[in-house]
Amino acid sequence: QRGGSGGGGGGGSGGAGVPSGGLAGPRAVYGAYTIQNFGKNSNENQDAYFTSANPNGSKSFVGVFDGHGEKGKRMSNFASAALARHLFSHKELHADPAAALESAYKATQDDIERRHGQDASQSGTTAVAAYQHRDRLFVANVGDSRAVLGRCDTGRRNYSAVDLSSDHKPSRPDEKERVLAAGGHVDQMAFPVLHNGGVRWIRGGPERVMDRNGMGGLAMSRSLGDLALRPYVSSKPEVTERRLDSKDRLLVLGSDGIWDHMSSQEAVDIAARHSDPNNAAREISSVARQRWNEETEGLMSDDITAVVVKLGSTPPGSTSGSRGSDRGMSSPPGMRQSFQRAASSSGFDRTHGDSFGRRTRGGGEQQQFGRGAGSRHTNHLLHTT
Repeated sequence: QRGGSGGGGGGGSGGAGVPSGGLAGPRAVYGAYTIQNFGKNSNENQDAYFTSANPNGSKSFVGVFDGHGEKGKRMSNFASAALARHLFSHKELHADPAAALESAYKATQDDIERRHGQDASQSGTTAVAAYQHRDRLFVANVGDSRAVLGRCDTGRRNYSAVDLSSDHKPSRPDEKERVLAAGGHVDQMAFPVLHNGGVRWIRGGPERVMDRNGMGGLAMSRSLGDLALRPYVSSKPEVTERRLDSKDRLLVLGSDGIWDHMSSQEAVDIAARHSDPNNAAREISSVARQRWNEETEGLMSDDITAVVVKLGSTPPGSTSGSRGSDRGMSSPPGMRQSFQRAASSSGFDRTHGDSFGRRTRGGGEQQQFGRGAGSRHTNHLLHTT
């Protein structure tokens, strides 16, 4: 299912049974919820999401996309459909999922350049995605949306948050170095201030990526789209791999509308309280929205999207969470290969847990690795080949 691009709000789900037995690794069920912004001079939600799982839950693919710029809604919805289509059709998805994910991001960026060149000049989207096959989990990311793993200490029943992605901010030392090496600039925006009868320009706010002439001003260092800031803003994802074990119980993916007002640990704690991932995603989004209201005195909130995946087994006949596919809006024309699709429909501070695996691509070798009131989309099944 794809979510996003709605006016008010929505959550998503799909359904499936459980395997007949013998499959290694967790079986995934998912839920999603998204809330449109207010106070930003925009009448549209620029977030989107994609959620899918095969009938027995041994494979799942989920993603969150946060659009920005005048055509941000178009970018996020297009990217969510294209990325899923390219991943599912990649011939090496089973043999080398990390390479397949990286290739799907490149193909999606190529599609954006070819089909939306003018619209994508100063508009783009984040893209964080997680592909799970039995006990192997692969996470790819560009931008400042985030994926977090929830691990449970089975003895004490305490959950710890493990970040599976690292926000691509221009202030991140390695990202700043890359941008500068490519010939770009990193600086804060300048604002005019009246001072002693004259105008004085002062810099403030987050660091941003700018071109050689000081134009631009994007507060993230990687994205899909944003063609005017290439190559300083990169579309190459950081891809990480993790081997899941019995302590790995859930995933939370969210746009920065969540993370600007909630730590990774709090999001995991909320998700752990719910057996239904749809309810978990709804509470995470609603708490973030309430904090936007409190901080801005009701003047503004960003778009907010959360996707929650429960990695434990589900008893036969359970309706908690979803398996199938859920996109929101229109369905891409061919999701086959490792998943065969039936249909689809139209979505600052973090707390670190323990080390979370080996960063395999895009970031060097090191230890770390749709919107509002709550309508539910029609469920659709994906089948494995």
